[in-house]
Amino acid sequence: MTYALTLWLAFISAAAAISWLGTRRQAVAFALVAILTLPATILPLGHATPIEPPQGKYAVLGARIDIDVAIWVLLDDGKGGPPRYYRLPYSATAANDLQEAMDMVVGQEGGTVGMTMGEGGATGFAEETPAAEPPKQAERALLP
Repeated sequence: MTYALTLWLAFISAAAAISWLGTRRQAVAFALVAILTLPATILPLGHATPIEPPQGKYAVLGARIDIDVAIWVLLDDGKGGPPRYYRLPYSATAANDLQEAMDMVVGQEGGTVGMTMGEGGATGFAEETPAAEPPKQAERALLP
């Protein structure tokens, strides 16, 4: 059971006890609040999001590979929103690609690891290097 679901059930139990001792209107209001707050159980609350990220390209800010368990990644979508923490299903191919990309970035300055989320939950990891800066023009003397 996820922590969000546990937190939601604890809130519902406490509110149920209060409304049981109150009036019928409180019980109806409680039922309405319980139904409206049920979708909050999928919020991460500091833990990995239980759903896969949408299709697209992401920058991997951090990762941890648990062999035969999961791949934990902190992703930035580059659209200005906050980074999100995801639990991806483990596959040897994805784990090897991620580890290889992370190893290649360690020695580089300014390189990042990118992730592409495809259809059906297919993930691809690759090392991304920034575009090379154009060379500076040679300095010229202003006076002859």
